Amino acid sequence: MRKLLILFTVFSVISCTKKEIKIPVLAEKGISDTIFNHSEVWMFFEVENNDTIAHLNRNNAITSTHWIFNIDKRLPLKTFINKLNTLKYKHANSIHSKEGMHNYFSYSDTISKKLSFIELDSVNYITDTILSKYYIKKHGDNYVNYNNINLTFSNHTILLNDSEIERQNFKQTLLDFIDFSSEGKTTLLHLNFENTLTYQNYMYFRTLLKNIESSSIIINPKEFIFDKTKVPDCGCN
Repeated sequence: MRKLLILFTVFSVISCTKKEIKIPVLAEKGISDTIFNHSEVWMFFEVENNDTIAHLNRNNAITSTHWIFNIDKRLPLKTFINKLNTLKYKHANSIHSKEGMHNYFSYSDTISKKLSFIELDSVNYITDTILSKYYIKKHGDNYVNYNNINLTFSNHTILLNDSEIERQNFKQTLLDFIDFSSEGKTTLLHLNFENTLTYQNYMYFRTLLKNIESSSIIINPKEFIFDKTKVPDCGCN
């Protein structure tokens, strides 16, 4: 393995042809321990009839093992998020499923110069064009005891609640706002991602937020993947 792993090269079991997949490259720490007893699920970047698609290869995925998802960093979320939901369900509910087996995203960590992982078992992707701020209003009793912060990520805009913030100062701005607004409450971060956001950008924000989690800052396992053409008031550009 090269010191800085930028791409994987694998042989497709179906076609026996060499295929390349570029995984995200991030300066964020994740799980860097070896994950034993695992299978790998691949989602390749392909273009068909001028449309970008995620070509899935899970031929060697054994339900009784951990699953590592190797997803091309160029893929927009909308090309694979429904497939991901389906695969997670199958992994957990197959007659061959085994307790204690997890799902992981893979990426290249430029800090440790290793292949790293982030667990995604608890994440529940909601793709029905609702934003978290409206979900909170509908289910207010569940969130009344938290310092609720809505984060919305699109291709050119980051919104903290309804205020735009700069990407390069995102982490410190968020931490400062939490310190100012929490008033002794546990902060609950509600994440919204535009469905055209690339997997590279999704993983950038997701790993960064994972690394600021603590006993006083937690992330809502419900993640909202939205189509901005169907959510006209998302504030996205």
